[in-house]
Amino acid sequence: MLRTVLIFAIIGVYSCQSGPAIRPEDAQKVQCSVCQFLGASVAAKTGATREASVKHCLKFEGCEKQLTDCEIISIVHAEIQKTPEKFQNSLQSVASAAQRCSSEPSALVISESANNVQCMLCFLVYDVLKYINYNILENPMLGTVKEAIAEACAFLNEDLCQALFQPDTFGAIIRGLQDSLGGFYDLIAVQGFGCVPYTDLFGKCPGH
Repeated sequence: MLRTVLIFAIIGVYSCQSGPAIRPEDAQKVQCSVCQFLGASVAAKTGATREASVKHCLKFEGCEKQLTDCEIISIVHAEIQKTPEKFQNSLQSVASAAQRCSSEPSALVISESANNVQCMLCFLVYDVLKYINYNILENPMLGTVKEAIAEACAFLNEDLCQALFQPDTFGAIIRGLQDSLGGFYDLIAVQGFGCVPYTDLFGKCPGH
């Protein structure tokens, strides 16, 4: 359940990185690629089938077909390049994968190496959480994240969702999370995606 919430939250964050002027079709493309990236990452780590891991993504409008690894990386890389200062830790690994795809379009840059893709995934989660942690209270993105989590409520306990969206509850949770990025990372990335702990992240992944 935690992973489902984070998938929707990250999709919400990515879809608003370029500001309110982003075209709906571009937002759909980003949402689709991020969702399928997360699904493919889970498949690479757990050994689950790619089809099963991205199946829920294909329900989104504009995301009716399964993307290749390089198609996913191309879209994610292009989006990160619009605001590279927000993705300083994940940019290197994503750019490296994109460079390989430029000469080898069928390369399995997500599927073939569980260790490398795990580092890429963990740094993407870290960068997104850091962005939320530093900016969410002053940013209109807060509404988008609330909408993203509301979408995830279709998979969660109804009573839990009703409690989450009581007046001021959501804001209080976000303010509490702002006080501890490391704790937020360990809760989401470690428990949700099997990443190494926050204190080990920069030592365990190559290039950091």
